[in-house]
This record gives sequence, C-alpha cells and structure tokens, in this order.
Amino acid sequence: MTANTAYRTTAKGAAEVAAKPGSLKPGLKGLLAAVGQKASAESLRVKFPRAGDLDAALAQLARDGYVEPLPAIPPKAAPRPAAAPAGSLENLFNEKPKEPTIHQLKMAEGTISGARRLKAGYQISIVNRPGRPLVPHGGAGQKHVVLVIDGHEAEALETARGMLLGGFDVRGAGTKSEIVAALGKKPLPDLIIMDVDLPDAVGLDLLGKFREHDELKDTPIIVVTARAERDDIVAALAYGATGYLNKPIKAEALLRHVKDALGIP
Repeated sequence: MTANTAYRTTAKGAAEVAAKPGSLKPGLKGLLAAVGQKASAESLRVKFPRAGDLDAALAQLARDGYVEPLPAIPPKAAPRPAAAPAGSLENLFNEKPKEPTIHQLKMAEGTISGARRLKAGYQISIVNRPGRPLVPHGGAGQKHVVLVIDGHEAEALETARGMLLGGFDVRGAGTKSEIVAALGKKPLPDLIIMDVDLPDAVGLDLLGKFREHDELKDTPIIVVTARAERDDIVAALAYGATGYLNKPIKAEALLRHVKDALGIP
C-alpha cells in the first residue's frame, strides 16, 4: 500500500471505536477513529504531523480487520473527440467508398452497350429518366434545387446561369468545405451536377459516398466532365451516376438533360 491508499473503517473497527476500553492501544484506537469512511496515510499526516509511521499503523489495522482499503478509482480517460455519425456529411471525405460490385459494373456496361462512338471527340449523352416527376425536397410548388459541383469557376458559373434561366434554384461548390456547406443547407438538392476533376477531392470517390449517404442515395447525379473514355463512363455509372455528359455541352442541352433526370417537361 502507498501513502495515497485510502482506507475505511470496517464493522469490526466501528465496534472497536465504540468499545470502552476496547482491545487497541489508545494511539491506534485514536487513529482508527480518525479513519472513518475514508482516509489515507497522507491525509492523516496532516491531522497528526507528529505521528510515527502511519503507513505501518494503517497496514496493521488492515491486517487485523479494523480497516480495509477502498477500491481504486481508475483515472478518467481523456475524452475522445466526438466522431461524426457514419451517415453525416462530415464523413463524406473521411474514407473511400466501397468499390462497385461486379453486378454494378455489368449494369454500367449494359447501359452504354448500345451507345455509339464512345471515344474522345464525340458528344456523350447518357441520362436515366425516372418513372415519374420528382417532387422538390422543399415541397410541391417549390423550385427544384440544383447543386453544381465544379472546380472550374468559369464553367461552374456558366452552368449555374443556365440552371437559373431554366427556373431552378442553384447552389455552387468547388472544394470539400464548400460541398459540405452546400449540402448542409435545407432543403437538400433535388439534383447534383458534378465534375469528377475537383481541386481537393476525387470526384468518383465523392460520387460513391453520395450513394452511401441515406439522404443522397436516390438524388439524381449527372456527371459533366471533359473525360469521354469508355472506362471513365463505366466507372461513373457503376458508382451510381444518373447520367454522364462530356464537356463542352451547350446550356440548352444540359438544361434538357437535367429536366429529363428530374422527370419534368
């Protein structure tokens, strides 16, 4: 035991304190009475500065059953930083998404199997249309919200302008922090237009994380990028893209594809 070990009086010790004259010598009995519900050699030394070896005296009282050590209280662990919930927006960039399954890759291959001229220099237009018009997250009668994710400022502004003229509410983002901020606003976007070439994020990873997020997994996402190779298209569709368009694309054509993805005329 150490000087910091805390003791408490046992039932036998309480009976000894109450007994007159009792079995213990006056010095030990006085020490026993001072222990009470909690005391250590260190705390008792403050009360009895001229006392002898208090550690040995307490150890003797413990061996005779008059006191017992209190259970040690483990030190409190330093609190861990609160982790963002698995489905939270802050976790979008914390880890890579799951790789597409073989089935998803085959589905993507099937989507483009009938497309012609899948090579650079030709316009690629692949957009899936829902079975019915999608109601805006803000409620019936409200404008659909379109989030434009593009690290190229001039192209992002041109896309946003086209969407505004088409009657949509528009948000823009080009970096991780801007994307999280844009998604943190209510209502959530009804459709996302995104490039896969972003300054501080891997676009396909972000697309995959969107599809793993409870609130974004069904949101139409159209990839609009300068890449037009078959492997790029298959990867985007396998990760869950609703559509794939390659730049440059005229504003009126993009607007038409956005309406198609939302199922509106």
